[in-house]
Parts: sequence; C-alpha cells; structure tokens
Amino acid sequence: MRSASTSPGVPERGLSRAAMGTCLLGLVLTSLLCGAVRKMEYDRAEAEFDQRAVVRVAAVTRAFAEATDAARAVNLFFRASTEITRAEFDAFAQPLVARHGYMQAMIFQRFVGDAERATFEARRRAFWPGFEIRERIKTGEPALTRAGVRWRYLVNDYVAPIVGNEVAFGYDAWSNPPQRVDTQRAIDTGEPAASPIITLLQGGGARHGILIILPVYRPGTQPLATPERRAAVMGATEVVIDVAQLVGGTLEAVRLLDDDTFALSLRGPDALGNVVTAYQHGSLAKPEGWWERLLDGMNLRHVEEFEIAGSPWQVVVEEQPPALGAHMAELVAMALGLILSFAAAGLVQQRVARTRRIEALVEQRTAALERATGSLRLYERAMEASANPILLVDAERPGYPIEYANPACERTFGYPARELAGQPLKLLAGLDADQPTVEELRRALHGQREEHALVTAHTRDGVELISDVYVAPVRRADGTAGHFVVTVYDVTTAKRYEAELERHAHYDTLTGLANRSLLSDRIERAIANAGGMPVWTVLLDFDHFKLINDTLGRRAGDEALRMLAARIKGALRPVDTAARVGGDDFVLVLVGVADERQAAARIQQVREAVAEPIHLAGQRLVLSCSAGVAAFPADGLDADNLVKHAEIAMYRAKAIGRNGVQFYAPHMNAQAFDRLALESALRHALQDDQFELHFQPQVDLATGCVVGNEALIRWRHPLLGTVRPDRFIALAEETGLIVPIGAWVLRTACRQNRRWQRAGLGPLRIAVNLSARQFAEPDLVDTVAQVLLETGLAPGSLEIELTESMMMADADAAIRTMECLKRMGVKLSIDDFGTGYSSLQYLKRLPVDVLKIDRSFVQDIVGNPDGAALVDAIISLAHGLRMQVIAEGVETIEQLDYLRGCGCDEVQGHVYSRPQTAMRVEALLRAGRVEPAASTA
Repeated sequence: MRSASTSPGVPERGLSRAAMGTCLLGLVLTSLLCGAVRKMEYDRAEAEFDQRAVVRVAAVTRAFAEATDAARAVNLFFRASTEITRAEFDAFAQPLVARHGYMQAMIFQRFVGDAERATFEARRRAFWPGFEIRERIKTGEPALTRAGVRWRYLVNDYVAPIVGNEVAFGYDAWSNPPQRVDTQRAIDTGEPAASPIITLLQGGGARHGILIILPVYRPGTQPLATPERRAAVMGATEVVIDVAQLVGGTLEAVRLLDDDTFALSLRGPDALGNVVTAYQHGSLAKPEGWWERLLDGMNLRHVEEFEIAGSPWQVVVEEQPPALGAHMAELVAMALGLILSFAAAGLVQQRVARTRRIEALVEQRTAALERATGSLRLYERAMEASANPILLVDAERPGYPIEYANPACERTFGYPARELAGQPLKLLAGLDADQPTVEELRRALHGQREEHALVTAHTRDGVELISDVYVAPVRRADGTAGHFVVTVYDVTTAKRYEAELERHAHYDTLTGLANRSLLSDRIERAIANAGGMPVWTVLLDFDHFKLINDTLGRRAGDEALRMLAARIKGALRPVDTAARVGGDDFVLVLVGVADERQAAARIQQVREAVAEPIHLAGQRLVLSCSAGVAAFPADGLDADNLVKHAEIAMYRAKAIGRNGVQFYAPHMNAQAFDRLALESALRHALQDDQFELHFQPQVDLATGCVVGNEALIRWRHPLLGTVRPDRFIALAEETGLIVPIGAWVLRTACRQNRRWQRAGLGPLRIAVNLSARQFAEPDLVDTVAQVLLETGLAPGSLEIELTESMMMADADAAIRTMECLKRMGVKLSIDDFGTGYSSLQYLKRLPVDVLKIDRSFVQDIVGNPDGAALVDAIISLAHGLRMQVIAEGVETIEQLDYLRGCGCDEVQGHVYSRPQTAMRVEALLRAGRVEPAASTA
C-alpha cells in the first residue's frame, strides 16, 4: 500500500532501496578487501620485524652469557691453584674487565670469622691504609659504615680493578640479607647464582646492576652434598655487571640502536621479587589524531624470556612502522572500492527512477476507480472492526426491522448477525421494553431525530446489560430518513464500578455500616426531619479492645468488630443509624426518642447485645463498652458538634470507671478544653526548659547525716504557674510523654548528685522514681547505662524506685529487668510498700535493696497500735530479707522516735526538710549533721 504522503502519479524522490542496497553491498565488499590487504601487510611486516628483533635479543643474551662465562673463568682460576695472590688475581681479572666494558668489577670474597677479624684488618691496612670491614648503613643504600660484630663475614678481599671500585673493597657481602641468600644458593648448588637488580655501591646510588656469584671451595675438595659444600667453602667469586652498559653498549657496538622505530626494554626481578624494567631504550608514541588512531593497529611486539644464572629475565622489543607506508595498499583498495560502489549505486538509481515513472502512470489510471469503491469498503470495515454494536434499521417499515448488524452485536447481546436480520429493533430491549428510557428512544425514532439514553437490558443468556444507546437518522437528499444508525456502548462495568465507589465512599469496608461521611448526612437528615423531637447521637467505645489485637492479632480483632457491628445493627430499629468512625469507635443516631430515660433504655439494649459472649480464636470473650450521648438541639445544632460532644461524654464515662453511659453536660466541655490545653503545654514544657527538680534529703537515723536525696519533678509554667505533679503526671503517662520526661529527670538528677560529690559533700546517693511506662521500655537498661556514662556517676550512687503494681503486672519480665540493673551496680527500692498487692513469694525473688514504708502507715504509728504493729512488721520483714528500710512522710518527733526504736534505717519527711531546690539542699548538706524540727504538725 502506498503511504498517505505519496500522491498518485508522482514518482517518489530520494535514493531508492535498490541503489542503497547496491551501495551497501559495495561498501561491505570494499571493507572485506581492505581487511584482507591489511592482514597481508601486517603478516609481512611481522615477519620482517621478527628477524630484526631476534638479532637484538641474541645480542643481549649473548652478552649475558659472556658475562657468566667470565665469572666461571675467574672461579676456575681459583680452583686451579692452591693459593692465589692479589697480583695474580689482578693480572688475570683486569684483562677480562677491560675486554667487557659492562663489567664494573671482578671480586674475590673471603669468609672471615669474628676471631680472625682484627688480624685480617691489620694485614689489609698494610696494603690499604684505613681498611676495615664495612656494611651498608641501610639495605639498598650505597652508604657504608663499619660492620657490626658477627660470627662470620664474607669480605671483598680482591677487587679488580681497584680504581673506581674503592668503595667495594672490604665490603661484607654477608651483611646484606638478599645478597646472602643468593650467595648461599650458589654455595649449596655449586652453580652460578645471579642476584636481583640492586643498587651498586659504585656510582653513589645512581647505577643499577646484578651480581653473578660462584662459590670457591678449599683446594683439594670436591664436595657433592649440601652439608659438605657448606663445610668446604672458603669464599666466592663475584662479577659486578652494570645492566645499562651491558645492554646499551652491546647493541650500540653493533649499531642496533640507530632505528628510531624500535623500542627495547630489559626486565628482571628486584629484591622483593617484583619484575621491574632494568633497561629501556626508546618508547612508542601513542596515536593522537583520529587519522593516526584509525591507521594504528600494526604495532609489533616480540617478547623472549631467558635465564641469567638461574634468574628469570625478559627482553621486549617493539616497533611501530610508519602509519601511512604500512597502510598504503589498504588505502588504495579502499579508494577503488568506494569509487566502484558509488558508480554502481548511481546506475541502479537511474533504472529505479525510470521504473518509478512508469508505475506512476499506471497508478494515475487506477486511482479514480479505487477512490470510487475505497470509501464504501473502508466504512464497511470500520463498522465490522468496531468494538461497539452498530445496527442499521429500516426507518419506513413497521417495527423498524434490522437490516445490518456488525459482529460486535453477537459479542454483546449473544445474537448472531444472521438471526438479527429482519427482526424488529425492540428484540434487543426484551422484557425491559417498557422502561422510560426505551420510550424516549421510541419517540425519537418516530420523530426521525437524534437521541441517546441509558438503557438496562438483558443479553440472550439473561445477563444484565447497561448500555448507552445512540440513535441517528440517515437522511436522503430530500431530507427524509430512510434508515437509522443505532450505536450501543456497553457501560455495565463502568456503572457497577461507579456504584461500588459510591458504596465505599459512604460505607465502612470492614463492617458494612455507614462511615463518617454518610454519618454526617444521616445526622443532618435526622435533624431536618426531627419535627421538634430530639435527635440522640451516641458514641460507643469498647473497653480494653486493644487487648484483643495485642493478644489474638489484627485478624481476630477485625472479626470481633464485624460480629459486634452485626449485633449493634440488630439491636437498632430500621429508622436508626449505626456507623463506624474508626478503630473500635461506633456512633449511633437514634430518632423518635422523647427523653433521656427512653434514650438510656435504647442504649442499654445495644450494650446488652454487645455484652453477649463472643467465641473467637478458641477464646470466650465478654466485652463491655463506654457510651457518651449528646442530643439535638440541647447539645449541638449540627453533626460535627453532636459527635464532638458525644465523644467528650464518652471520655468522661471512661474516666469514671468505664462500662457506663454519660450524657453530655457543658462542664465536660470545659474539662476537655482544660485537658487539651494542659496536654499542649506539657508537650512544650520539656523543650522550653520549664521543668525543675526539687530534692528531699534522706537521713540516716543512727548518725543524723544526710546520706541521699529523692529527686522530685516540679513544673513551672509561665502562664499556669506551678502545676502540681498529681495533675500532669497521669496525663504524661497517658500520652507517652512520661518517657522523655522521665529520661530528663534521670539525667538531671544524676548530674546534680555527681556535682555534689565533686564538691566534697560525701558519697551521696540519688533516688529517682520510674513510671510504669518507663519501666516497660525495652531500652531502659541501655538508657540508664548511657546516663551514668555521660554524667560520670557511679552506679552505686543511683537508687531507682519502683512501685509494687509496676512489678506485679509482669513479674518475670520485671525481675529480668531488675537483675540487669543490679548487675550494673544500681540500687533498687520498692516505693509505697504495703499499698499494692504484691506477693511475699515474689518479694523474696525481687533483687531489691530498699523497702520504702508508705506515708499512710507512718501517720498511724502514734496513737494507733495496729498501724504501729504493721510498721514494725514491715521493718522486721525487710531486715529478714537483708533489705534496708526508709520511712517516708515523717512529720513529727514522736513518729521519728518510734521509727528509731523499731530499728528503721533511714527517714525522709518534713521533720527534717521539705522538698527544696538544689541550692537550698546543698546548704543543708554542707552543714553536716541535721537536727529534726521541734514539730511540723
């Protein structure tokens, strides 16, 4: 098919596919030819390079072989004679050194024992004034110093020539660990051993070379085994070779370094075993321009490995031939291939252009015929391809019979097109033909006008079908309609989804009850239809429902909510409303109830239904609920206020004991606002530094000295003034703010106690109360340890006070936490002992140091024999369990005397001091012994 942008009869412009294919084929053949030529050129250059590289490698390896032969010759010279003098050695060695310019020196090394050292050095000074055995100051450095005391030395005794090698004369080769290893290897094998690349003594550290070492055994011995060789060795011969002179001089002598296209490097081991470059001549420049990088690729490389006296070495020869000369044949082949490719493509393009002109003439003759029939076929195919049913009906025959139905009709209605042909249009409406929307379409057909309507019908299989039906007349030239086009859009899924969204928007997905959005509408409707009767809004909250989620899991909690919702709905009348507004909170809207008595009775029916046992996850549960009630119009005129006031009343029901019903009263709102304001102020109190600590001294009854203090928090608000702890501590517990507040108290108290200790006021301890919320924190032990570390307070100076109820909630977990604190060294006390419900069985298990007698018992010890007996029993019990006893709330001299007589250890109370600021308590501490007040009653 011709593209839409090509006009009939007009040849397409541009390069044809045949011409592009011809050109592409020519380019591919050209690249293959260039590759073959490049390969041939590279093979030829590589063969020539290998010949030149082998010559250079042979020159280098031959030079090393000659150096090794010279070393063997010197060694044989020593083996051939029983005793060789220095003059004989010079006469033999100097011609060899002179013949081989790369040899720095030939050396005979003699083993000298420590006992022989002095005699040996004295004899050599006769020949060389100032002679001494020397060693390197630092391994690898050329500087020498007098050799240290060792049991054995390997001394350079004969050096030829001595001129230029003076520094090597008297050098102890055995002092250099790497050289000692190579010498020992030569001694053990009897073969030459080459050293790694070293810094030569000659040249001031600027020259590098290698040593070829052969052992010299005592004349007349032919040792074979390693122990025999070590016993028979008397020294070693050594040839010192300058590697740069050996390689460079050898190649320069035969003019093998004149070619600038060559690069040669010699690589060998260093003292650490790494392969390093010992000699480098020339380097190949990397290609810089794009043309050079394109022609690069003929760099040639020859690597040959060889050994020097057992040491592995490597010669690398590289060459870079001139880029243009190496690629000339390749460039010629490329140029010829490109010319032929483009020429062939041009010829093919000419033939294609001629063919296009002929085809254009043919297309001009057939275009008119195609236009005449193309539109009709296009419309027919479009209708058949449509995903929506399309019908063509006769507008003039009775019943509007169907003349055409596209394939989508069968997919939608279940009727094949052949069955629909000739059938009246009302067949598709079926039993739903009497609905108002069908009547609207019927009137549109009669009036020959356009119309559309939403129609609910059923398919052949009885499945409900919601469709949007469009009717449009097909008019003749005179304006009358001969046919109607009926288009059907299936919107069943969309309408169901819309209904589902509507349901989710107004109903709770878990319980099926109304949600908060629908609740507001129901309350407003109930108010509008109240007719002077009250409308009661009830907020229900299940008591301790969180325990179900915590113990049985969220799924069990959801199942319980569904069961409770069903009971609530069943207990209400159809005119009432039940809604779930979140969590376990439900709201009831009661209408037709005249007064509070009837409302309470209706609410009681719901509460009784809720109180029926629930069987869930193998458990039998009985739940209670707290209810708050607000009435229209007395407690609010709209939904928001009614729900808010019902919630306030519900919280009041919870506050006075739960499982009850409270009707809203105005003073509840004031209490709620007061609580909200206090909570907001409490959240800012810590960050605004509004808290402070007061301290009440704890006095030892035996000495009258202050031994500790209890830290008590105080809140000074800039507007509210001093807020009592009993007013905000419970609120802090409820909101969770007690955890950061308690941490602040602990840190501040420990810091203040440490400050008193540093001031020399004695080994005071500080007592800090922990709340139940703090004690349940999983990181409590870590927090205490961190505070002690930060403040520098010893663990034994901190006493943590716990209540009985706090520990009995989960005794085993509490004991584990207390044992962790005890292992840390912190003291533990039970506060308000006797007011809780602790078991004596648990008491003996608790790792407690101190029992604190509650002030309610102390107040009864004077004038009440039962109260006095109870205090006496507590003190005896504590001492029997090896615990100390502190009585708190001591206010009179009489109480103090009685406690002293019972053996009480310490007291605190107004008889000595009220809780005071740190500054006032410090003055009391500095006074030493404190005296009780005459009377504080």
